[in-house]
Amino acid sequence: MTTALAVDLGSASGRVLAGTLVDGRIEVVDVHRFAHEAQRRDGSLIWDVETMWEQVVEGLTRAVEQFPDAVCVSVDTWGVDFAPLDSDDRLVGPVRAYRDERTARTLDAFRARIGDREFFDLTGNQPATINTANQLFALVAEEPELAERIDSVLFLPDYFAWRLSGVKGWSRSIASTSGLCTPGATDFNAPVFERLGLNRSWVGDLDADLTVIGQCTVPGLERLAVVRGGAHDSACAVHGLPIDEGARAYFLSCGSWSVLGAMEDHALISDAAFDIGLTNEGRTDGGVRPLFNITGMWILQEIQRQWAREGTPTDTDDLVAQARQCPPCTSFFDPDDPRFAEPGDMQRKIDEALDEQGADHPTSMPGYVRLIIESFARRYARAVDELTAVTGEAPDQLNLVGGGARNRLLCDLTATLSGVRVVRGPIEASTLGSLIAQLETLGHLDAADRPAVIAASAKTHVHEPEGR
Repeated sequence: MTTALAVDLGSASGRVLAGTLVDGRIEVVDVHRFAHEAQRRDGSLIWDVETMWEQVVEGLTRAVEQFPDAVCVSVDTWGVDFAPLDSDDRLVGPVRAYRDERTARTLDAFRARIGDREFFDLTGNQPATINTANQLFALVAEEPELAERIDSVLFLPDYFAWRLSGVKGWSRSIASTSGLCTPGATDFNAPVFERLGLNRSWVGDLDADLTVIGQCTVPGLERLAVVRGGAHDSACAVHGLPIDEGARAYFLSCGSWSVLGAMEDHALISDAAFDIGLTNEGRTDGGVRPLFNITGMWILQEIQRQWAREGTPTDTDDLVAQARQCPPCTSFFDPDDPRFAEPGDMQRKIDEALDEQGADHPTSMPGYVRLIIESFARRYARAVDELTAVTGEAPDQLNLVGGGARNRLLCDLTATLSGVRVVRGPIEASTLGSLIAQLETLGHLDAADRPAVIAASAKTHVHEPEGR
């Protein structure tokens, strides 16, 4: 038996899990979970990375006590955010969250340097204010004194991996989300740095996933090898997908953000790809994930946080069960509407979107939840059609993973509206993908055996389109 540890940091929670390879399957144990969220401080939206680090160490310490045969660990996070360090490896200012408003303030100046279509051609990424490129440009524009102190910039999973190992690196899968690489993330794109006035020396060379970073240096955790098992959570999720033999699958990683995409060998760069908002990100195994970034469960999470602040805490499972009993909606909103990307009074924003259509507002909390879920499902169905038009090949199945896989109503509606069989699960796909990647990297699992191990390890359920 061999055990690997996965640190999976989402934008609303973090977790440390252990996976033991036993008789051709991976048995996963939830060791430690903690909640966190972006905080408003001095007019900026920031991450409390020090508390996150303390929780990571606590979780790993518990894990090695519970699993003395643990041999390795990998860290994955959401994309685009980073930690700027000075020459003494101290943080230069706070670690900003991707929804911080500074990138909106500097967007016109950014576009004066690189227009939207040219940015797509140069990087394979869609132009977006959340991109690392936009964040760094905003930092240089608004806080030049801080920018002068920067010696290196580490993407968040690489930052935590550095704190575990003492080795700095720039993992390809997470760097591919930044808007700072060539299409398909074959290298950092020096002309992009130059055009935006960013220092290329802030980052090193790209490091392939499925490699060993070094041995852990944290006291008590020295037995662990720190591995690049897929630094981006969505890349990890794709690496752990249960795909029927011979089937062409699209994937939908549904968390705070929804990520819907395909698996290709090369970046897709075309007028049609740009027009539908396609962005190209790296896979753990070296391929490419052309995908859509869609605002996702963040909208549901934020409206529930609003209701809790107003004195009515809610349970997600109960709300979804009640929403199933609500009649189908007759009006919908577009989850991609920029108003839904920012925190705030989400119910009011939904009401405003409905008012613009002359539509009635829901009259209950389950009614709002039904509206949110149906609006997601319609967006997912449209994205499947658009992606098929670009790739030229329709999917046989849609693998839906992440927290949204707990939402059976979402899965049912997505299958029916898209006309594609939805394979729900595993919920913890990013964890399973990270664990498998680590075991492959250290030679405990043959890559050819990955599909069989996934099939034996993953709990899934099939949702057929209604009427099929």
